[in-house]
Amino acid sequence: MKVNHLNHQVALTRLEGVGARKAKVLLAYLGSESKLFEDKINLRTAIPGFAKERFRKLNRAKALNEAKSIVDYVEKHNIDSTFFTHKDYPRRLKECSDGPILLYHQGNFDFNPPKTIAIVGTRNMTSYGKQLINELIAAIAPYNVQVVSGLAYGVDGYTHEKCLEHGIPTIGVLGHGLDRVYPSAHKNIARKMIETKGCGLLTEFPHNTKPDRENFPQRNRIVAGMTDATIVIESGAKGGSLITAYIANGYSRDVFAFPGNVDRPFSKGCNRLISESKAHLITNGKDLIRLMDWKVEDKEAVVQTDLFEGLNGDEKSVVKTIKEFEKISLDVLSVRLKKPVNFLSSLLLGLELRGVVMTLPGKKYTLSRLC
Repeated sequence: MKVNHLNHQVALTRLEGVGARKAKVLLAYLGSESKLFEDKINLRTAIPGFAKERFRKLNRAKALNEAKSIVDYVEKHNIDSTFFTHKDYPRRLKECSDGPILLYHQGNFDFNPPKTIAIVGTRNMTSYGKQLINELIAAIAPYNVQVVSGLAYGVDGYTHEKCLEHGIPTIGVLGHGLDRVYPSAHKNIARKMIETKGCGLLTEFPHNTKPDRENFPQRNRIVAGMTDATIVIESGAKGGSLITAYIANGYSRDVFAFPGNVDRPFSKGCNRLISESKAHLITNGKDLIRLMDWKVEDKEAVVQTDLFEGLNGDEKSVVKTIKEFEKISLDVLSVRLKKPVNFLSSLLLGLELRGVVMTLPGKKYTLSRLC
């Protein structure tokens, strides 16, 4: 069987009982992944304390056989891979002792951008969470920041979507192989990310790996490890975004969280992080920019998005009134502006399609971005 470096790299990840930490120890002592699979190597003399029984259990032949199938799939489907010792491996992730030794990825993006953050949160995102993301993404757009998230329902998927709209590089880290997209509802977003320069998908799992529950904490450590800071938008008292935040704390990375009303179920996690001093409190994108001490790289002044840009007279009146009330029903808006309900209903639909306003439960309206 013809083998190459990629075969050996993949095989190293298939050795039973050898996780990321042990794999890095083997690499440190042996100098390369290929040496591990040489027929004449004696690991007991190459690595102090490596027992004969432990060496036998490695089952290198089985690992190489599994690796061949994975390499064949990777090459057939134009999937890229980056090994721990490669110069392009994420330098921030390399600082994490449990970081994966091999990454599979699709798309054209930078593993080592000057600025990169993770945005995470609940799958049960509320309208409040949408507002926070809309404002945050618009605020950071001029700062050339890469945004990493997990392509899950709720905060993750909406974050990727808004990044694509604003031309912000974004990476989706998966808890399964690149032969599928989970959830399947995000196939279009995933495709756009792969096709958009600066964006893409990333995983440590080979094809045929299902999105099993135990894979997502592993996914979360990559999200936290390859970024400078983790921002939690909304979170329940328990959940994956809290795991990501605590992992980021363990990596000595910054964590930020948006507070919410104490009776909001999906603000409990954020409020807890803040009360335990596990996260810095932020209320908008400007807070994050100030605390991260970011500067606009092209030295142009940051121009705040004009709330009324591109709106006609009636639309401006509607937006101004909604901003004044924060939340307003169609009936009250009609009375306030002295306009018929059917006229305003059509106008609001147009504003909603353009991302200016959003509908709330109870047939109320609010602005899509916080101003």
